[in-house]
Amino acid sequence: MVQKAADYFWRIAGLKTFLAALGAWIIFGLVVMPASTAKLQQITGKKLEVLDLQFSYTPERARAIIAEYGETGRYYAAWFEAIADTIYPMVYTSLFLIIISWVFRSLSVYGVRIRYIHMLPFLVMLADYCENACVITMLKTFPDFSDGLAMMSSVFTSLKWSLIGAQAFVIGGAIWLLTFYKMTRGKFAGK
Repeated sequence: MVQKAADYFWRIAGLKTFLAALGAWIIFGLVVMPASTAKLQQITGKKLEVLDLQFSYTPERARAIIAEYGETGRYYAAWFEAIADTIYPMVYTSLFLIIISWVFRSLSVYGVRIRYIHMLPFLVMLADYCENACVITMLKTFPDFSDGLAMMSSVFTSLKWSLIGAQAFVIGGAIWLLTFYKMTRGKFAGK
């Protein structure tokens, strides 16, 4: 199954799929997700922090953030996590799968082959889904959730952001390497 998914994204990666995935990401990342935060702040009447956007948190911090939501805000946040924040990881995972596949497919012409590197975004999505499950449970069981659940949620949150950083590093490094090969290809071809 991993091989089929890897082959599929390797095959479809290109400008058209990149633009389609980028368009979906813009809609979710720049419209839907910020609108949700604004709606939550409208419900509560105050500026709030969101657990998903922290790098890490303690159980006490998680309780303090969730307490600020109030009952209606917690209900809305749990609903949003279950619906839109289930779709959003699929959207950004598709975008980054396409970007990494496209860049590494271009690098393969120069002999650079790193098997399955373009599947890294799936790990980000998995960490995000685990984080979402923990956050939804905390929202629905507040204030009675365990410290262990909050710590596990924080671990998944930190893992998600760390993997996003690793993913950005892989993309940046691959683009730099591709640029290097394209700029130096003519210089070495004549020797």
